[in-house]
Amino acid sequence: VRQWQSPDLAQRLPLAAVVVSLHNYADHITEALQSVSAQTQQRLELIVVDDASTDDGTAVVERWIDACLRAGGHPFVRVLLLRHCRNAGLAAARNTALAHSKASWCFVLDADNALFPDAVAGCLALVDPGDPQLAVVHPLLVVEAEPGRPDDRRALVSSASWQRERLLQGNVVDAMALIRRSAWARVGGYTHIEGGWEDYDFWCK
Repeated sequence: VRQWQSPDLAQRLPLAAVVVSLHNYADHITEALQSVSAQTQQRLELIVVDDASTDDGTAVVERWIDACLRAGGHPFVRVLLLRHCRNAGLAAARNTALAHSKASWCFVLDADNALFPDAVAGCLALVDPGDPQLAVVHPLLVVEAEPGRPDDRRALVSSASWQRERLLQGNVVDAMALIRRSAWARVGGYTHIEGGWEDYDFWCK
């Protein structure tokens, strides 16, 4: 639908991408995008995939992109907005975003979440370029309950490092994480699962 890239993109490839899946979150997407534009990490790629929303989410994103690019001072070397012709689900939206990324590392962000300014920089600082087996850097999370929804037990919060044994018992890694794009490709990306659990399935793969 929409693409912008820095004139010197060929010489300055993005160090990381933030990929956002969007479906009927027009009321939340601006806050999510603002948190991406406020990242201290520079040379970022922003990819938003609208999964055939029935609200005006795509228009909201287009207006935000226009305003962001006009204002300048953003961390982006490339911005891409894509739209599915039909609703294909969360897994497909994320796969579309990662497939179109030019960055080696992609941070997954849902449209109703937001990042602290140092989120991407902090995760990227843990990336060891000499360790090709490193596939995921996952952050610790802060959960703020939505207004009118004080019960945050639905949120996945864990202070545990990556441990295969813990994953055998259940998911302890939130969807928001920095993923090596080649690792995503190697395991075949996300798989659509009715009722959810795409993230848990992806981590197990």
